[in-house]
Amino acid sequence: MIHDAGPKDGRLARMARRFPTADLVVFGHSHIPMDTADDRLRILNPGSPTDKRRQPSRTLAELVVCDGAIRSARIVELP
Repeated sequence: MIHDAGPKDGRLARMARRFPTADLVVFGHSHIPMDTADDRLRILNPGSPTDKRRQPSRTLAELVVCDGAIRSARIVELP
């Protein structure tokens, strides 16, 4: 988990370079939820459960990991 203040464009490639052996990088900065992947890496920004800023709702991420493998991941909108 890291704080990534870089631009949205190129983020997936930047994270792949920075974490060449990772399957998943959880990051934050913008409070904008994001779940995106390519054939090697998934990046996930859970948003914020407390300060939605300019987003329509507060969010968090739910990850299910079993035996070191990601079984599921989703962004959850909070009431």
